[in-house]
Amino acid sequence: MPAANSSAVQVIPKGYQKSQDNNDSQASDTHLTEQQLTSHFKQAMKAYRSELRAYWPDAEVSSKTRLVLYSDNFQKKSAIDFKANEIQITMPSIHTGKVLNYRQMQKNLNETLIELLGTNLETAISKDPINKKMESLSGIRYAHDLGELGRDLLLSELFKDERPSIKAIERMAKKLTKSAYIRYPAVASLNLSFAFNDRTTYIISLPEKRMRMKAKRYKSFIYEYAQNYNLPPSLIFSIIHAESSFNPLARSQIPAFGLMQIVPHSAGKDATHMLFNKSRVLSPSYLYNPRKNVQVGAAYLHILYYRYLRDIENPKSRLYCAIAAYNAGTSSVMRTLTGQSSISSSTNAINRMQPNDVLRKLVRQMPSSETRDYVNKVLSLQKSYGQL
Repeated sequence: MPAANSSAVQVIPKGYQKSQDNNDSQASDTHLTEQQLTSHFKQAMKAYRSELRAYWPDAEVSSKTRLVLYSDNFQKKSAIDFKANEIQITMPSIHTGKVLNYRQMQKNLNETLIELLGTNLETAISKDPINKKMESLSGIRYAHDLGELGRDLLLSELFKDERPSIKAIERMAKKLTKSAYIRYPAVASLNLSFAFNDRTTYIISLPEKRMRMKAKRYKSFIYEYAQNYNLPPSLIFSIIHAESSFNPLARSQIPAFGLMQIVPHSAGKDATHMLFNKSRVLSPSYLYNPRKNVQVGAAYLHILYYRYLRDIENPKSRLYCAIAAYNAGTSSVMRTLTGQSSISSSTNAINRMQPNDVLRKLVRQMPSSETRDYVNKVLSLQKSYGQL
């Protein structure tokens, strides 16, 4: 992989075809600054949500734990809620007289599920309006770098085979259609609902063990990078779970991308400096590759624990700080614990604290409730992923 200049995104010019999935050596570099990447992301989000509002009042887009897809005419919305462990499909209602035509609705639902279950990562990324708009703004095509993982279905864990047949997908769609139920809108929102067409939302619950099955699909390279960077695999599993609920196309407003929610211009730059000996601002599509995302995330965890926080002597205290810092940054963690943002100025005070006191401060006094809950959640999840 060729070295890129600082604050640059590695991309492949339009029309360029890579000879091998994992060979970046022939790629020509076109560079974007982190300011351009962030600006393009914000512009793309604004433009797409503006377009959506003509059809959907909430203009929902994909987030960390929800993957939201719309039909080409914007009349149908499909959402995989990885955290709630369910699929939500909203489509135009079909009436026979004054009542819903349930038979036809279920037929449409089944067809929609077949399409959704048959969608792989590469297709979802290539059709993503945000990514397409960013490419249009920059005049370049981002390198997807997905390799074989690009063929993984969005919900591949529902199938025994990694590459299920069309018949297997159809059987699963039929099974899920039978279990679907209708979510009726609250009375207070009826007028708003009908103002934007008469729609029906189906909820399909997914198997309780689905997330653990997804974790097992990623187990081989999670263990590989855990070993490479001297980390417990349970920690990486837990952070993925807490950050994205194993949604490989996770995206937040920061922006951060992928399984471990890598922020390209902060954690991503630190990790790429370690990986490639030069800082890079990685493109979203690079970070949507589950393997590469975990590599970058694991490298950043290594940097936090073994470099930035290395002078914290107690391993438990250091772990608690590293988990909190992964979510909120080291400065926020230091200020919470000692009142000073500098790591060097805070280390002695932290070393005088007992690990339980460090943890108590982090989960009670961190400025963000998200971070307070995050630390507890990751530590709790570590226990459940210890035997995976």
